[in-house]
Amino acid sequence: MQVDNIGPQMPRGTEAARRVPEDLRLGDIPLRQTVELTRIDLPADQAEPLLERGLLPGCRICPVRSSPSGDPIVSIDGSLLALRRETAACLCVRMLARLQEGS
Repeated sequence: MQVDNIGPQMPRGTEAARRVPEDLRLGDIPLRQTVELTRIDLPADQAEPLLERGLLPGCRICPVRSSPSGDPIVSIDGSLLALRRETAACLCVRMLARLQEGS
């Protein structure tokens, strides 16, 4: 299965250069702020388990709490999903308020 919004993970030095100013990561989002997933910056073999759990481009994600180790726990369509911080840093999102202004 191929999804257009999944790309290979860039080496650490080039990742910052590739980001655009509007490029937010799920790890940067405060608790209780709902966002929309725009892209998954992981290799397909690492992204597939996320896709199988409903983490698809266009879905709404809301960080609801943090685990004791600081990893995010997010709500996706009413289900809770625990993610690693490293994985959350590879999920590109956009704020919903910006989506409503553009409509």
